Amino acid sequence: MAAATAPAPHLHDGPTLRPLAEPLHLAAVELTELAALSDRLQHAIARMAAHGALDEQFLTEAQAADLLSQRLTGLSAFLRAIAGAAPSGVTTDVHAAVMDLTLAEQARRLGGLPPAETSAEEPPDSGDLFLFET
Repeated sequence: MAAATAPAPHLHDGPTLRPLAEPLHLAAVELTELAALSDRLQHAIARMAAHGALDEQFLTEAQAADLLSQRLTGLSAFLRAIAGAAPSGVTTDVHAAVMDLTLAEQARRLGGLPPAETSAEEPPDSGDLFLFET
């Protein structure tokens, strides 16, 4: 007899009240992960610069990736501090807060739910790569 698996938790329609510190902490974690992604982007830009003759304007604009990493890290620290100081009796509706997010996995993470099961072929939050010229 096979064991039945419980359905994965999902965001439901209607209010989902959580202690205020929880979504603040989850947002800080999200920002930390985005800062790490920005750092990886910086390394990719550096590899491009090392292998090609990129103009000075491109290199100047590419330095924005470093600023992006620093700002994301700063926002993460800021939210962690606020989450740590948030009153324990205050709640917020995370359902309303995640309704306009366009990435389902981001909405799940910020809503405090575990990641959805993904196939080995497709990483979470994967998207299409669009290369274009301006």
